[in-house]
Amino acid sequence: MEEQAVNGYQPQMGLNGHLEPTKLLRLKVISGHNLAKKDIFGASDPYVRIDLIRGDGDDEEVLDAVLTKTKRRTLNPVWNQEFLFRVKPAEHRLVLEVYDENRLTRDDFLGRIELPLANLPSQREGRTISEKNYVLRPRSARSHVRGHLRLYHAYVPDPAGLPDDEDALQETTEHDPDWEVVEDGDTDTSETPAPQPSTSAPAAPAPLPSDWEERQDAIGRVYYVSHALRLTQWERPDAGTTQGATSDESQRSLDSAHEVYRRRFHISADDSDSTHQNNHAIVDQLTHNLSLRESDSRRSSVVSANVPTDPDLSPEGLPPGWTVQRAPNNRIFFIDHCNKTTTWIDPRTNKPTPLPDDPNQPKRADDELGPLPDGWEERVHADGRIFFIDHKNRTTTWEDPRMQNPNIAGEVVPYSRDYKQKYEYLRNQLKRPSGVPNKFEIKVHRTSVFEDSFRIISCVTRVELLKTKLWIEFHGEPAYDYGGLSREWFFLLSHEMFNPYYGLFEYSAMDNYTLQINPASGLCNDDHLAYFKFIGRVAGMAVFHGKLLDAFFIRPFYKMMLAKPIELKDMESVDSEYYNSLMWIKDNDPADLMLTFAVDEENFGKKNERELKPNGAVISVTNENKNEYIGLIIEWRFVSRIKPQMNAILEGFNEIVPLPLLKIFDENELELLMCGLGNIDVKNWKQNTVYKGDYHANHMVIQWFWRVVLSFSNEMRARLLQFVTGTSRVPMNGFKELYGSNGPQLFTIEKWGAPNNYPRAHTCFNRLDLPAYGSYQVLRDRLVKAIESPQVFDGVD
Repeated sequence: MEEQAVNGYQPQMGLNGHLEPTKLLRLKVISGHNLAKKDIFGASDPYVRIDLIRGDGDDEEVLDAVLTKTKRRTLNPVWNQEFLFRVKPAEHRLVLEVYDENRLTRDDFLGRIELPLANLPSQREGRTISEKNYVLRPRSARSHVRGHLRLYHAYVPDPAGLPDDEDALQETTEHDPDWEVVEDGDTDTSETPAPQPSTSAPAAPAPLPSDWEERQDAIGRVYYVSHALRLTQWERPDAGTTQGATSDESQRSLDSAHEVYRRRFHISADDSDSTHQNNHAIVDQLTHNLSLRESDSRRSSVVSANVPTDPDLSPEGLPPGWTVQRAPNNRIFFIDHCNKTTTWIDPRTNKPTPLPDDPNQPKRADDELGPLPDGWEERVHADGRIFFIDHKNRTTTWEDPRMQNPNIAGEVVPYSRDYKQKYEYLRNQLKRPSGVPNKFEIKVHRTSVFEDSFRIISCVTRVELLKTKLWIEFHGEPAYDYGGLSREWFFLLSHEMFNPYYGLFEYSAMDNYTLQINPASGLCNDDHLAYFKFIGRVAGMAVFHGKLLDAFFIRPFYKMMLAKPIELKDMESVDSEYYNSLMWIKDNDPADLMLTFAVDEENFGKKNERELKPNGAVISVTNENKNEYIGLIIEWRFVSRIKPQMNAILEGFNEIVPLPLLKIFDENELELLMCGLGNIDVKNWKQNTVYKGDYHANHMVIQWFWRVVLSFSNEMRARLLQFVTGTSRVPMNGFKELYGSNGPQLFTIEKWGAPNNYPRAHTCFNRLDLPAYGSYQVLRDRLVKAIESPQVFDGVD
């Protein structure tokens, strides 16, 4: 076998001083057949992305990713590309996704297959391993998928001589039940067929006793659930099992149930100790989370078949397709049959149902306690208990901050800054108004969308009208607004509102795509404060209705919305020359500069002196008072000279979305909330990155870095981009047009520091200072910490 690059997992050193065992997998992507047509010309430009994945659900992690070459204008591509992956068969899996690179805006999805690695064959002398065809599967109900991939896969001897993971390999001729292998000649795959049962299946076992159900846990093991006894066990019950379980057997079954539950939801043994306190809650989680999420109404009726008529189970007011049931521990839950999901949250009130007789929860009425303090959020733990997050101090507690008496209930959940959960919490707090018409009509001309919208929105005195459904009509066009016209209206209006031509906003000193308030807006427009209040209303409407503004602002703008102090560091991404000047003053004695506590303001060529404090023009800046001077300069630069405009924006925004609700977000998350997550193209990012120091494109640390970026969600990629450049905004023509302090400046990675340092960023140069870490995992951990808390780590451990 010729020498080639090995992708995949990097084995770690075990406690015994030896590398952990792995397997070397040879994967050959041979061809695709009868792929779906994705353009009007009837052909695609397909390529395959191959991800090595560990874990599932929220804990899923992409360990490595490779791409095949792109084949042009074909529905039957032939790649014949071979890859080597180092894997742990019991823990990893491969996901192959086919895309069409022929899209103008994004690559189009053509189908996927998933390969569990514990049942693949190994190459041995004299053994022939055949190629196999795998039917492509959709990833959602909307995916239009057809065809199959032809693959060769086998474990091969490791030329590096690393420990071989033979124990994790159990070869079998059976295939994963969720994926179908198509034999040669079976090429009619215009419709994705359902998995077929084996033609050589053994004789069917005897039927299960009444009220018993057979299920599988997250790793494929079969277990059995008794809905009557509220227990689970590994052994298949017979007709005499229904009433014959001893207390010891019941306890073992509950322990098994708890293990299934813990594995399924990735809860550590420590975290799950509190769950042991209520065995019924464990069974409840099993019957609810593990099964009902994937069940139909028939299984739902099994859980509650013996529940008598109950006024609490009234379906009155539920959305279409929803029903209400009572779980075995007597807690009420709700079933969305349209999406085949269940939830503790009552869709009529957006509040979780209480856990009956839970001693760990105080008896309280939310309506009497009032809203949570600023920056606090309420969430529901996996076992149904409510806990609270203080986003200001980054702590969690079982104690309701509105309650006087502490509630000690064991170790609380680790703090999480999950943007998605914060967003969902905000959505739950924004209620549709009652007693208003069911829609608010906005009729505008495309050629005067700014003026028409200003006239309509500014004249609304009852702001609740702006919280109802928006009905947008463009003059001379059919009025069928089912969401698309509303998005288009926000998009077009954003372009006009934030256009520097109108004098309300201007580009920052660093680039031509991040905006700041123009302090001279009053000279451009006598009614500028009315326009800023209108802009605040529109921004609030965008957040309330889940739409986005097509604009990105400097970081201090978002901090002012959150009423957070602006720091010297924030100046770097806005005006690097000013930042460098203030840094020099901070690090040196400014006496020789003969500065005073006054600045010159220039408006349309005229300079006026502005005192930063009373009699500031005659107060010299010295080494003793320079920190006060720097603070006042920042206050003047970002706050005081635009305070009337910012207050008008906040007034308009607060009328639609109460500002205290934003306090759970930080400034970077607020940018994502208002302006959205652009789809960050890692390939384009990598192609337009330069390296300094000893780093180069093939350096191991750089390869690890891009593997980390590939493993990130789009949100985390945006956070990384914010960390290094000051904004998540990618220029229209991609990363090649990034701007720095001196004009165009590509994304830069420079070797710096020691392995005990954290990465640091220079937003004025779009530069990441990255230490040469010794492993992929260390690099990933330290990069994530630096991104999540850039103000905490300051570059050193």
